Amino acid sequence: MEVSIVHEGGFCFGVLRAIELAQEATGEHEKVYCLGPLIHNRQVVAELTQAGLEVVEDLGEVPDGAVMMVRAHGAGPEIYAQAHARGIEVIDATCPFVARVHKKAGQFAEMGYQVLVLGEVDHPEPRAIVQYARGQATIVEGPEDLRGVALDANVAVVSQTTQRLDNLQALVAALLPRVEELIVANTICEATTTRQEASLAMAQAVDLMIVVGGYHSANTRRLAQICRGPGTPTYHIEMAQEIEPQWLVATEAVGVTAGASTPPEAITAVAERLQELAENPEGCLHPHKERTDGH
Repeated sequence: MEVSIVHEGGFCFGVLRAIELAQEATGEHEKVYCLGPLIHNRQVVAELTQAGLEVVEDLGEVPDGAVMMVRAHGAGPEIYAQAHARGIEVIDATCPFVARVHKKAGQFAEMGYQVLVLGEVDHPEPRAIVQYARGQATIVEGPEDLRGVALDANVAVVSQTTQRLDNLQALVAALLPRVEELIVANTICEATTTRQEASLAMAQAVDLMIVVGGYHSANTRRLAQICRGPGTPTYHIEMAQEIEPQWLVATEAVGVTAGASTPPEAITAVAERLQELAENPEGCLHPHKERTDGH
C-alpha cells in the first residue's frame, strides 16, 4: 500500500505564529489567559495549558492587570477597549490574514455598504469580523442563506479566511442579479486555497483519504468535504490511534492531508500507523467495532 502526504497540509503561518507567541508568553509569565482556544487543536491547546495558558470563554474571567492572549481567530474591537480599561496586557495572536478581513469589513461599512460575511455563523472568526463592520454585518454560509436577507442596493462581501473559493463564487453569482453595486474582497487565505487544491488533487488520485485535524476546526472539516467530492472514501480523524484497519481492506493508495492547526508530529504519526498496517495486511481483516462519532 502506498501512502502519500499532501505537503501543503498542517500548520499555516498564522497558527504557527500564534503558538510561538503563546510559548513565549508562558515562558515569561506564570499565568497567561486566552480568550477562547488559541487554535482548533485539542492536543496543542492541552500542551499549552500545561505550560500555563488558561483558556477562558469571557473577558470577565480575566483578572484586572493580568496577561491575556487574543486567539488566532481574532476578537472584536470592544474586547481590546475593555481589556485596556482594566489594565490587562493583551498579546494579540490574531492571524494577520484575519486582521486584513477586519480592515476590509470596517472600510466597507464606513463607505456605507451593506456588509455580508461569508462564513460559519457559530465560528469565532466571522463573529469578530461582524464587530469591525460596526456590528451591522450579516453572516451567510452560502447563497441559500440570501433568501432570508433583505439586501440593500449596495453590497460588499468579505469572507472567512478558510472558506472555499467556489462557495464565494456561488455567493457572488447569486448576488449580482439582486443588487445595483457589488464589491467583493477575496479574503480567503492563499494557503487555504493551496491546501484545498492539493488535497483535492490527491483525493482524485488515491483510493482513500485520511484528513487529520481537530473536529472543531472549520478548515479541517472543509478539507474532508472537499476530499469526499470526487467520491473518494474519506475519514476525518484527530489522532493516528483512530485509524480503523478495516478502512484499508483492498486499498492500494492512501492520501493524507491535514488542517491548518495540525502539528507535523500528528501527520507523521498517521503516516507511520498506515505504514504499520500496510506491512501487516492481515490486521486489516480483523473485525473492529463500527465508529459512531460521525467521522
